[in-house]
Amino acid sequence: MPAVVVASAIALSGCGSISQKFADELSQAPAVGLPAGTPERPAQPLAYPAVHDIPPARNSVTLTSIEQQKMEDDLMAARDQQQKGVGMKAQPKTKRQIRQERELTQHQAQQPTAPVSSSSSRSIY
Repeated sequence: MPAVVVASAIALSGCGSISQKFADELSQAPAVGLPAGTPERPAQPLAYPAVHDIPPARNSVTLTSIEQQKMEDDLMAARDQQQKGVGMKAQPKTKRQIRQERELTQHQAQQPTAPVSSSSSRSIY
C-alpha cells in the first residue's frame, strides 16, 4: 500500500512540469492557441482592484416629503396620460389624489377672480 502511494505521488509530481510544457507548446498550435491579431499580454500583471475601498459619500440631497409627494403625483399623472393615449383603463385614484383634487377645487373656489380687460393683457415672448 505505501508503495502505491509513493508511486502515485511521484507520477503526479511530474504532471505539473509536463502540463506546463504541454500548455506552452499547444498554445502555439494553429487550431488551439490564441487567434491571430491578439495583443500581447502585459509584462507585469495588472493589480487587483481595491475591493475594500469605500466610495465617497453621495453629495445629493434627499427629497423632502412634499417634494416626494409632488414627484409621485407627477408620475401618476404621466402614467394616467399615457394609459389614456393607448386606450387602457385608467388606474383607480388613490385617497391622496382624491384629497388633493378636493383641496385644489376648494382653493380655486376661495380665490377671487379679477376681471381681465383686453387693454391690460399683454403677450410676453
